[in-house]
Amino acid sequence: MSARFIIFLGLSFFCLQPSFSQTRIRDVYAAAPDSIFPLLTRNNRLDQIDFFENKMPAVVKNRFEERAELLALTDRYLQLRLSQRCTVEMRLLPDSTLCMVETFAGPAPDSRIRLFDAEWHELTSTTRKPAVHEFLEGDIDEDVRLALEALPLIKASLSEEGDSISFELQTSELTREQQKKAEGKLHSLKFSIK
Repeated sequence: MSARFIIFLGLSFFCLQPSFSQTRIRDVYAAAPDSIFPLLTRNNRLDQIDFFENKMPAVVKNRFEERAELLALTDRYLQLRLSQRCTVEMRLLPDSTLCMVETFAGPAPDSRIRLFDAEWHELTSTTRKPAVHEFLEGDIDEDVRLALEALPLIKASLSEEGDSISFELQTSELTREQQKKAEGKLHSLKFSIK
């Protein structure tokens, strides 16, 4: 075999390996398996992208006939209101992985963080939700701390501009008295996505 053939074969193999690094989030969203977005068909997603890029409201009906809207779309970031109770954010990371944050509204917002490789295989997440004590500043009433730890509802948000994620501990499940005791004693957290 000639050296040129071996180099060509090696480059061909490298180029055929799936990667998010040279792609835009719009293409990743369009190509997502139906299992990732079971409420939307591929055609729904393509319509949303088309509407958004043509400066029209990027609204379609999901499988439950609810409004689903593409809210933000850049080369590396996407925000989607999937239904009245669910929003999704996605960010392409420099290491060719995709971070997805799904936030579910119930009594209060609570998020799930997922990482995927270029073939949409879910990775073991290295971005974890912080523990309740990480949100606390100084001494907090023991009753309030126990209530927060009993049902830790944590909302996560991806940055549209950078590779960071923010966390906010929700307090809507506390009584009014507990919420007053917690005022000024909780802070949000922000980390780089790893």
